[in-house]
Amino acid sequence: MFRTRYSEQGQWSATPRLNIPMSILLLICFFVGGTGLVSGQSYYFRHYQVENGLSNNAVICSLQDSRGFMWFGTKDGLNRFDGYTFKVFRHNPQDTGSIGSNFIHVLYEGADGTLWVGTEDGLYRYDNSTESFRLLEVAPKGQVRAIQGDSTGNIWFVSGFSLFRYHQASRQLQYFSIDSFFEASSLCLSPDGSIWVATTDGYLQKHHAGTFTAYDMFSHSTRPVSRWIERIASTRDGHILVGTSNQGAKLFDIASDTYTDILAYNDDHTEIFVRNFLQTADHEYWIATETGIFIYNTLTGKARNLRKMYNDPYSISDNAVYTFCRDKEGGIWAGTYFGGVNYYPTQYTPFRKYFPKTGENSLSGNVVREIHGDSYNNLWIGTEDAGLNKLDPATQTFTHFQPGAAGSISYTNIHGLLLDGDELWIGTFEHGLDVLNTRTGKVTRRFNMQSGLSALQSNFIYCIYRPRGGSIMLGTTRGAYQYDRIRNDFVLFPGLPLVNWYSCLLQDKSGVFWAGTYGSGVHFYDPSTGKKGNFRYAENDIQSLSSDRVNSVFEDSGGHLWFATEGGLCRYNKAQQRFTRYTTQDGFPSNFMLSILEDKQANLWISTSRGLCCFNPRNGNVKTYTRANGLLSDQFNFNSAYKDAEGRMYFGSGKGFISFNPEEFIQNTFAGPVYITGFQVHNRELPIAAKGSPLQHSVTSTDKISLSYHQSTFSIDFALLSYTAPEIAEYAYKMENLDKNWTYLKTNRKAYFTELAPGTYTFRVKARNSGSVWPATETTLVIEIMPPWWRSWWAVVLYAVLATCIIWYIIRNYHKRIEAKNRRRIELFEAAKEKEVFKAKIEFFTNVAHEIKTPLTLIKAPLEKVIRKAGHLPEIKDSLSIMERNTNRLVGLTGQLLDFRQTELNGYSLNFVKANIPDLLEEMYTGFKTLAEQKQLELSLERPAELYAYVDIEAFNKILSNLIGNAVKYAATVASIRLLVSPGEENYFTIEISNDGHLIPEDMKEKIFEPFFRLKETEMQKGTGIGLALSRSLATLHKGTLTLQAGHHNLNVFVLRMPVHQEIEFNLQPGRTNKSITTTNQTS
Repeated sequence: MFRTRYSEQGQWSATPRLNIPMSILLLICFFVGGTGLVSGQSYYFRHYQVENGLSNNAVICSLQDSRGFMWFGTKDGLNRFDGYTFKVFRHNPQDTGSIGSNFIHVLYEGADGTLWVGTEDGLYRYDNSTESFRLLEVAPKGQVRAIQGDSTGNIWFVSGFSLFRYHQASRQLQYFSIDSFFEASSLCLSPDGSIWVATTDGYLQKHHAGTFTAYDMFSHSTRPVSRWIERIASTRDGHILVGTSNQGAKLFDIASDTYTDILAYNDDHTEIFVRNFLQTADHEYWIATETGIFIYNTLTGKARNLRKMYNDPYSISDNAVYTFCRDKEGGIWAGTYFGGVNYYPTQYTPFRKYFPKTGENSLSGNVVREIHGDSYNNLWIGTEDAGLNKLDPATQTFTHFQPGAAGSISYTNIHGLLLDGDELWIGTFEHGLDVLNTRTGKVTRRFNMQSGLSALQSNFIYCIYRPRGGSIMLGTTRGAYQYDRIRNDFVLFPGLPLVNWYSCLLQDKSGVFWAGTYGSGVHFYDPSTGKKGNFRYAENDIQSLSSDRVNSVFEDSGGHLWFATEGGLCRYNKAQQRFTRYTTQDGFPSNFMLSILEDKQANLWISTSRGLCCFNPRNGNVKTYTRANGLLSDQFNFNSAYKDAEGRMYFGSGKGFISFNPEEFIQNTFAGPVYITGFQVHNRELPIAAKGSPLQHSVTSTDKISLSYHQSTFSIDFALLSYTAPEIAEYAYKMENLDKNWTYLKTNRKAYFTELAPGTYTFRVKARNSGSVWPATETTLVIEIMPPWWRSWWAVVLYAVLATCIIWYIIRNYHKRIEAKNRRRIELFEAAKEKEVFKAKIEFFTNVAHEIKTPLTLIKAPLEKVIRKAGHLPEIKDSLSIMERNTNRLVGLTGQLLDFRQTELNGYSLNFVKANIPDLLEEMYTGFKTLAEQKQLELSLERPAELYAYVDIEAFNKILSNLIGNAVKYAATVASIRLLVSPGEENYFTIEISNDGHLIPEDMKEKIFEPFFRLKETEMQKGTGIGLALSRSLATLHKGTLTLQAGHHNLNVFVLRMPVHQEIEFNLQPGRTNKSITTTNQTS
């Protein structure tokens, strides 16, 4: 061998080593070529493939990170495994945080917990917090096939067969070029802190103190086809394991600088291509190759080759094994190129499995019923589907016994076995009893009800039992029988009744016989006293037998009787003659109990329909084993249990049988961490750091999450990172501020919550391996459910402000209402007072008017007479005319007062007759024209030729007289009268009477229509203040209106709006006198 040194700058130096003599080389080759491949303990693998969620069955690399998650790199994605589900990471062009390539070559976790991923297209760092990947940009993009950290925190990696060293502190990359150094293929770190590099030309390069030293790994081997080194790995004791492409595995001793070929050829003398190494013990290496797994023992120099066995579902799934990883529990993971991941849980699966393998020497049938051992250490196995088997434990070979030939057994369905010296008694289904000579393998006697040689009343032999010092007993479907050696026949057992079905028989230490039945409970018989009895199931008695179907009866080392029934396990209390029941409520997986055995620690092993249980009667602890622990099946068969002299136990099932020694069991005390692995809102997984997502970091790294009120329905996944038997892990969770007690889960690992109220909660979860104690450590997640916006703090503040405003508004409004109410009261009081005053005025003026009217009438008539006679006396006539004019004015005023009084008391009746309104206006206009001319006013009239309407002519003339009279009286220069009919209002007519007198103020527009009210500006003019009030009252009686538009074109405009028709109209008939009147009802 030659050791060659060169510096990092590429300066070479060589130091020759002594040549090893050719004889020694030939001797080494002889031993290497003849390395023994031995058999030993069984290895049972659990398989995970694409059907289980793995992204691809070509698994290139594997790793368990410091948190406990398993990682598997494949040709199509990176997988994170929690024991239940695979989370797959693939390249996504739309996601800058995704991994850059789906082909994963190597995985490495640094001392700081950073996961480094070597891909086909570069080196990436994984961020646990965001579950994202970041490319090491200073490194060239290419195939990264090896990664290794050194003692100073640097990361060494091989990319494109070039070696690189990345200084994490300075973020500088050092490149060792192929031209100046070598082509690298693999890396490892030795215990002394040195980096070792494997090259493609067959050398190991040791980096130390800035230089590389080369060691030839093919110097004394046979001439290789290729010097390619695929993988190297350091061992605990200072060696380097070297895996080559065509010379197998080599072991390099660092101390002596020498190597040994430890594994070179397969059994067929073909070369071994090594892919990976794993040291499982000080002197044991697992070697992954293209031809399976080799388990090499350095002490014996022997290796065992584990290969894919097509008839064995527990063998490795593919022979091309690429990667190894050992988890924290000691389990070994093997990644294959075509068969996915294989898992061997070394520490906790001591079950040896026996099942049929087509084309191989194996068990003949699946359904194993009876198992018994003979004095030669052979094991006899009766099946229900393939006859009788004999297993030689020394050679692990089976001998099969089938019916059909002379001296063979009667039937393939066997239910009972009993060894009596060299005779094996075989009970069959409906074919009676056979007695087989175990030395010759021939049946020497047969007993059945058809032979005429037996008193048997059933050919279904369900169980066979031999009491102490007594004769063989049979339990059948038609009674229990005892063998009479003298008569060579069976007779009914005298102490037991003739019932339909005896399933099990036992004589206890006190000599009492116990017989379990299938439907009639348990019968007992004491031969010494003749006492007999029967225990049955009683529905309302919890101290009775738990079921009348009894599958097995067993007496333990303490003399206690146990009954396996289809309703649970029962323990018999002899003193009280009562039973104590043990069921699923006490931790058993099923109430369907089948068989019972006892180990050296006085624990009971009970087969059930849902697993194998180890029961400690002293403390009631139950440990359940299932297929997850290595069983063939969770459902065992009836009365199928046997324990040999060494304490090894055998249990039969519908898929073969298992054997184990309870002393070999190691309690799984591994307390793995519990991680929250999923968080779904409305059954949808929350994305990480997405827009609007409440999850800003990976749920595995999140301590608190805030949800909106519409996200209050959610579910949480959690996982115990223990891979030995995750299916039987038990979980307990509790939501603080919601749950008072813990919720325990055995078959589920998900918690559901629906429409949680706003608030802060703490989710707590813990887990344990089946049968172990609950750990003190818990995983917690604070969950804050935000209130809806209308219940948020700012909304509450807003509500308070609004409430304050509302209260203020109510109080203010209340006070205003009180003020308004008081004001209204005052107004009403004043109005009532004014009304009373007004009424008093009206009453006064009315009384005065009544008192004046008669004298005025008496004055007016003589005065008119005097005036007529004094026509020739001008001096007297002028004075009389003045008297007449004032008398008429007084008569008019008294008339207006009386009319107003009538209108106010609704005592003024109108007679509506058809009249031409323009004619009435013309007549009134003519009457006032002279007065206007005297005052030098311009008085105008605008009217159509005709406009007929129903009015009370007298009342209508009074309205016009007041309005036109006021216009003329108060006008400065102009007064006008207009009769209008607005378009679309043909049922109404409007009269506008305007003047340019002093403008009436806006606030007086309604006041002027009040009785006796006069403006100060008009007080110099004569008037009573009754005219406008009377006019509005008369207009109202016409169903019309009278209003003032002050200031319109600097005029005071009084607008009279009247309907054309009235409800009651009077029509004068043509050619009749005014006394002939008819009435019609009209609606305008």
